[in-house]
Amino acid sequence: MRACICVALIWVVAGCGDDGVSIDTSESNVCAQVAEVACHNAYACCTESEIEDFLSITERASESQCREDVQASCERQIATLRFSFDEKRVTFDANIMNNCLAALIAPEGTCAEVLPAVPWAEVCMTSAWVGTVPVDGDCLANYECAGSPDAFCAANRKCAARPGHGQPCGTGCAHEFYCASNICQPRLPEGGSCSSTSQCQDKLFCDTSQAMPVCTAPQPAGAACVNDVACESKTCIPGTCAGPSPSTCYADTDCSGRCADDGSFCSTAANCATGTCQLSGFSCSTPTSCGTGDTCVFPVQCLQGDCLGDPVCSDSHVVVDYCTGALSNIPGL
Repeated sequence: MRACICVALIWVVAGCGDDGVSIDTSESNVCAQVAEVACHNAYACCTESEIEDFLSITERASESQCREDVQASCERQIATLRFSFDEKRVTFDANIMNNCLAALIAPEGTCAEVLPAVPWAEVCMTSAWVGTVPVDGDCLANYECAGSPDAFCAANRKCAARPGHGQPCGTGCAHEFYCASNICQPRLPEGGSCSSTSQCQDKLFCDTSQAMPVCTAPQPAGAACVNDVACESKTCIPGTCAGPSPSTCYADTDCSGRCADDGSFCSTAANCATGTCQLSGFSCSTPTSCGTGDTCVFPVQCLQGDCLGDPVCSDSHVVVDYCTGALSNIPGL
């Protein structure tokens, strides 16, 4: 990834050029900077038709025209943010925006690459527009409230804190809590008994594959798994059901039973062959069809489904697309 990088591997991009793209944002030039990055990526990585779709035009424009169009579109998109800034209800954090835009720039000579994670996933998840309005202060939008999303602009146009431990859920609990019986409760640590992932602390999931589901940390590559959410990579490589029509599986219960004589599918022994009543000798089709005191015996067993292979978590890898993928994540577009 091309950028100026400090020793701690944190993006340091103010005044740093990248193939002619210099990122040093402020509230006043943010849309020009967004346009620089967006059009650089578009003209470096996108096809002509993709550029036309991106700009909503039918004839290809020059890169300078692209920057003009994108900047104008961005200015319309952030008009309310800029109004809030002028009213001193938000501030602009240039470092957040710089880091995000730097992560979105296509590396030199690279328009798609396989990486452990999308480069901009973490650095672009926090807004550069930071609310400053305290609780009970006047507001027009949620983002103006300090501490958003744990604070929001209520119907009376005053900032209000989302409820916490022991308070009624109302419009939704603060992010460290979940709603149970209309009361906000602390989200559960690893090992806590749960029924859904929303009850667990950040980066944990509710492992409902267990008889007693608990909040669990996703597992690294090579660890055993029973579903995708159990893995850090979000991909659990499945096994294959034994039988004439193999399908993917994570446990034996995912696979149909097989008749012991010919391997055909079954759910009970009655699907494999007709049984015989042990005492009367009559034919029977269910274990209880012989009458009181007698038992239906089936000549062919229905074997339990068999999932071949040990499902494991895969390595983390994603295909990063610096055309459509990056363009769709540039803030302000």
